Amino acid sequence: MLFRPPTVAQLKQWKASLGYSGARMAQILGMKTSRRWRDYADENKPQGIPPANLFMGAALVILPASEIELVLEKMREIGATIDLDAESDSPVQGGEQEQ
Repeated sequence: MLFRPPTVAQLKQWKASLGYSGARMAQILGMKTSRRWRDYADENKPQGIPPANLFMGAALVILPASEIELVLEKMREIGATIDLDAESDSPVQGGEQEQ
C-alpha cells in the first residue's frame, strides 16, 4: 500500500471546509483528545496522520449513517466496544494511546 499523508496545510484546509472545531476533527479521526488533532495540525512538527485515522474521518464525513452503522456492527461482532458519541474518558484498551 502506498500512502502519503496530507500536509498540515491540507489538513487545515479540510477542517476549514468542514467548518469543524479541533475537538470535532479529533472525534471523527478517532483520536482520544483534541490535543492529538493539534499535534497533527502543527506546522512546526509535521508528523503525518496515520491512514486508519484519515480513512475513518473521511468515511464519517462522506458515507451515510446507515453504512457507518454497518461497519460499526461488524466491529462489534468481531469483539470491539465502540460508541462514536461517548466521551473517551476511560482507559484505552487498544488503538491510539494518549501521549
